[in-house]
Amino acid sequence: ICSAISSHLQTCGCSVVVGSSAEKVNKIVRTLCLFLTPSERKCSRLCRNESSFKYESGLFVQGLLKDATGSFVLPFRQVMYAPYPTTHIDVDVNTVKQMPPCHEHIYNQRRYMRSELTAFWRANSDEEMSQDHIIHTDESFTPDLNVFQDILHRDTLVKAFLDQIFHLKPGLSLRSTFLAQFLLVLHRKALTLIKYIEDDTQKGKKPFKSLRSLKIDLGLTAEGDLNIIMALAEKIKPGLHSFIFGKPFYTSVQERDMLMTF
Repeated sequence: ICSAISSHLQTCGCSVVVGSSAEKVNKIVRTLCLFLTPSERKCSRLCRNESSFKYESGLFVQGLLKDATGSFVLPFRQVMYAPYPTTHIDVDVNTVKQMPPCHEHIYNQRRYMRSELTAFWRANSDEEMSQDHIIHTDESFTPDLNVFQDILHRDTLVKAFLDQIFHLKPGLSLRSTFLAQFLLVLHRKALTLIKYIEDDTQKGKKPFKSLRSLKIDLGLTAEGDLNIIMALAEKIKPGLHSFIFGKPFYTSVQERDMLMTF
């Protein structure tokens, strides 16, 4: 549960929970929804035994049931076009995987969009805009089907919170108060991070100097902690990820592509 909550917060509160049991899936969905705002909870969905819900890219948390064979495949295109990266939780095998952070997600999203537009343009030029052809090209130029990865960075924020809250007796309203306080602390840390970056860059007029100094000054030396606060800050100030990490990431991608040409 610690990994699920941590990854859920690192991916801006967007998670897909899959499994064979609606009860197990919905238990995790309800837990993750505790870490969302009331408006975000309204954009979330439980799963039902009798229904055939499909993945929707606009939802924050959603539960989905596996088919009779015990398998489930997410629609690649919709996952790519989701506004935020997603956490994938499988309750049957207890695995938690996540998509890359916002700046990488946006980069992959745009790359996929360009590829898709190119395919449509070529199909239109050759007068081959049949539905079968579109589906074929859509599957043939996907950047990387393996968009979900293991959680690379652990945090201390969620672990400390769970260690403390499990010491409280279940059923007490004190747990709700404790959770509200935890979310408030995260929100304040995100606002502090935004203000720190604004002051350091004169509100974006100058390049950001040192991520290392930010980590030390704000007590976010654990990469997982930084990812959680950055994800929350991204929702408050869209584009923050790309501003801080975008240029180094694009440079590394260009260098990698250049090396692959040799």
